[in-house]
Amino acid sequence: MNIKIYNDNGTNSIKQIKEIEESLNYKLPKLFKELMMKHDALRLDNDVFDFINYYEEEDERDINFSSFKKECKNSFILDEQINVNDVSNNGIIDLVVFGFCANGDYVCFDYRHNPITDNPKVVLVYHDDFVDYEDGRSHMVINHIADSFEEFMDMLHE
Repeated sequence: MNIKIYNDNGTNSIKQIKEIEESLNYKLPKLFKELMMKHDALRLDNDVFDFINYYEEEDERDINFSSFKKECKNSFILDEQINVNDVSNNGIIDLVVFGFCANGDYVCFDYRHNPITDNPKVVLVYHDDFVDYEDGRSHMVINHIADSFEEFMDMLHE
């Protein structure tokens, strides 16, 4: 993992991270927790990732990491979860927003297939693109990005 730090909001204690983890009711990846202990609300110079989008085209986005501090009103990780509420399964949200893109999309850990893992896949949730069903239901488009947080971090470039 080769990260180039542009800015952050200080450090987080393991206690802060465990409290967030308990509130989310999911186990966060070890590498993610280690990174967030050192760099809250992390902004990177090498913050761009490439992927094949939902429409099978080459695409790219940037990432800004959410904060573990309540006073960070614009990016507090627990506040961010409401943004993917409509991507739910019987009222249970199995996606955890951990970052956001400049265009408004969300970068999430995906626990839909294994809610007890500490090594979830990483997905992109499109904030303004929806899948519509015949019964009138719809949800935001979810796009696979990486099979793990470590793989996601290795994808980042300037």
